[in-house]
Amino acid sequence: MDEILKASAGLRERRVPHTVIYMLEPRRFRTPRSDREKARMAAPHLLAGLYPPSVPARIFVTHTRPESIMGILQPLHTGAARTAALGYINQGGTLSVPGMLFVNHCTWAHILLDVARLLDMSVAGLLTDQEMAAINGQAFPEGVIF
Repeated sequence: MDEILKASAGLRERRVPHTVIYMLEPRRFRTPRSDREKARMAAPHLLAGLYPPSVPARIFVTHTRPESIMGILQPLHTGAARTAALGYINQGGTLSVPGMLFVNHCTWAHILLDVARLLDMSVAGLLTDQEMAAINGQAFPEGVIF
C-alpha cells in the first residue's frame, strides 16, 4: 500500500487526477458463477461509483500474481491499452522488501510508468531521467526508487 500512496502523491504533485481504491474482497467484483454468488456481489451502484465507465484507465496492484487478479476482475478490465496489473512476477534474489518490490515491478515508479502508458502521457512528465535509468537497469535503484 505504501508504494501506491507514494505513486498517488507523485500524481497529486503533478496535478494528474486519479483515485486510489483499496479493494478488500476482489471476488465481489468478479462475474458471479451462480445465483448464490450473484447475491453477494458488489451492488451495481457501488460498482459504477468506484469504477465509472467514463474512467477506463485502471491499474490494479496486488500481492498476488497480476494475471490471477485480472482473471478475477475481468468485469473491470477495460482492455490492454487501458488496464494494467502489477504484482508478483516470480522474481527474487533480494533480501529486502523494497528490493523485492523493485524486481517484481511493483514500486511507485513502476506504477507511474504504467500511468503514463495508460493515459498516453510523456513519461518525462512523471519520472526523472535518473528514475527511468533505474527502472531500465542502467542505474542502481537504491536511493532513487527506494
